[in-house]
Amino acid sequence: MSSEPGRARVFLHVGVPKSGTSFLQATLRANADRLLADGVWYPTQQHRGLFHAALELTGNHPGWGVPQRRVDGTWAGLCAEARRRGGTSVFSNELFSNVEAGDVAAALAHLDGLEVHLVVTARDLARQLPAEWQEGVKHGRGLRFDRFLARVLDPARSHSHARKFWRHQDLADLLDRWGHHLSPDRVHVVTCPPPGAPRELLWQRFCSVIGVDPAAATFPEVGANTSLGVNAVDVLRRVNRRIREGDAPPQLRRTVKQVLVNEALRADDSDRVSTPEELLPRLTEITDGWRSRITEAGYDVVGDLDDLTPLPPRGGVAADHRVTPRASRDVAVDAVAVLTKEVAALRAELRDLQAAEAAEAGPSGPSRARVLARRGARRLRHPWKRPA
Repeated sequence: MSSEPGRARVFLHVGVPKSGTSFLQATLRANADRLLADGVWYPTQQHRGLFHAALELTGNHPGWGVPQRRVDGTWAGLCAEARRRGGTSVFSNELFSNVEAGDVAAALAHLDGLEVHLVVTARDLARQLPAEWQEGVKHGRGLRFDRFLARVLDPARSHSHARKFWRHQDLADLLDRWGHHLSPDRVHVVTCPPPGAPRELLWQRFCSVIGVDPAAATFPEVGANTSLGVNAVDVLRRVNRRIREGDAPPQLRRTVKQVLVNEALRADDSDRVSTPEELLPRLTEITDGWRSRITEAGYDVVGDLDDLTPLPPRGGVAADHRVTPRASRDVAVDAVAVLTKEVAALRAELRDLQAAEAAEAGPSGPSRARVLARRGARRLRHPWKRPA
């Protein structure tokens, strides 16, 4: 990998989704202070951070319930900060994989004069298909896995689900979109290790690209994006369908994933779904095409392109599985119990806030904080009503 001494470097990790991106980002975040001491900056701020930058570049902020004013200028601000800091900066968000080809050049223009590297982590399609299906359910879909496969693997890619899937998961296309403007030695394909390999191996491969010693890292205990069992997914699919029947606030998408999925459903220990073995020849054909294009382009490969070979499933549930009503009921009851405790805790916090603000305001009338507390109380009583 060529590098110019003394020149600020920026590593853009743009996906693909479900290729260990959440694990890498959580590890970068957990070690941000140590990395900064070594001259490597990873932005950790929530407001106007990498997530908002990705929403700005893709124009998808309405789908996440984020106002445009909160994302405008975020990408330019991060790039300017990287330029000011010098050293090495790492920008990682899988939503960058959704940036249109015509917008990539404009995005990279903010980094003119810096040494820019593209990093793409990649995993075999046999694992990506069920992972992407489940991620879609986490974000509101109600589709069964067998129907998802039929739509996504239709050669015509006529359905919107197919176009969206391949938009993020077509490795060769993603490399072309972002890597077209860079020299091949600054385009890095990091392959995810095969099933059963220690998760630290992916971190080691990633660190070898960005020039960081992987040995001293602190790893998060459990990833925030772990997979769900088929019983939990079935409950979530049914919840999604019910939610679509009424008016839902834009924040609901994140609430479902952060509270219902990550707190109430993740304890389900039922089996996971797997890609049918009869699809492996088709997936292998697609993968072989990617390998040829990567080799011909001369991109830097960290790991082994053979890691992308789709392998037969080791156990798992069939794509056309059905969950029994009793299994769904048990998971749903557990989820309701968790959510009930969560609501009770929020109500207690709200009462404490109201009491503190009442004492602060005294007889002079309600403060703005008390007004907000009252509004919060109304939202807890009527969670589906939008604020006036």
